[in-house]
Amino acid sequence: MIDLIKILSSAGSAVVVCHIRPDCDALGAALALKDIALRLDVPCDVLVDGEMPAAYRFLPHSECVNASRKSRYGLCIAVDCGDVTRMGRYSGYIRSCASSVNIDHHKTNNGFAKVNVVRVDASSTCQILYKLVRDSGMMSAQAAVCLYAGLSTDTGNFMHSNTTAEVLYTAAELVERYGVDPNKITNSLYRSKTREKTALMGRAIQSMRFYDDGICVVTITQQDLSETGCTVDDTEGLIDLAMDMADTRIAICVTEQTRPQYKVSFRSKGYDVSRAAAMFGGGGHTVAAGCMLSGYYEDVIEKLLRSVRI
Repeated sequence: MIDLIKILSSAGSAVVVCHIRPDCDALGAALALKDIALRLDVPCDVLVDGEMPAAYRFLPHSECVNASRKSRYGLCIAVDCGDVTRMGRYSGYIRSCASSVNIDHHKTNNGFAKVNVVRVDASSTCQILYKLVRDSGMMSAQAAVCLYAGLSTDTGNFMHSNTTAEVLYTAAELVERYGVDPNKITNSLYRSKTREKTALMGRAIQSMRFYDDGICVVTITQQDLSETGCTVDDTEGLIDLAMDMADTRIAICVTEQTRPQYKVSFRSKGYDVSRAAAMFGGGGHTVAAGCMLSGYYEDVIEKLLRSVRI
């Protein structure tokens, strides 16, 4: 196990980079590191190639995301990035910094940093990070909120198959040791949908295509986003509407980007969808993966169906 606190404290300055279109696990880990860096008196910036999602602005230090950027840092920490390309326009920091750390849980991670902490058996990057800093004396209530939120979202609020005993012990410690309020975080994460997001959920349900072999395809178009007043960030979690149905074995959410490109998310109840995502240059986990795909819509759907039927 690496001494992350020693690496961070001796860096002089640090940058933490999330993946493109960051989820709560990436942001939770990044903002927890920001909090720890503050306690160590180490200048630290948090960067993401894109906007800070409004849904996660309740996280401590969220106002710091993309607030400042330097040309050089002593240390770069990539969080929740399956490969260096997921860092987007900030991937160069991995090469330019004297030290670099890669903390991740994707099985497709190829160990792109000087120091790599990749645990494919972990539910989330936040779970890995907590283990790295648990006994350091640098944890705070604010960092605990960030880590608990990431732990919750990457386990589907402790409902997915990656909810292990270690996950539950970690959540319990964050509550007991640091006073995390599970109800408050649950309300912020799952009970704060806007009317616009609710309207988009309706569009998602109306779009569903069902197949006899337990596959459900959800489609969100640019028109759907425009007419409901939503952004691409609001599509997060829509795939769970399909997964919540008893007869869904595999769910695929197809979100139109700039034509003719589509962002694709896969979920399953056991089938290895990372293999399907890999066919199109994507990746992820056994039951949750994603990729980008270009082409005419019906051709894209046909390719996706074929990929999960192999």
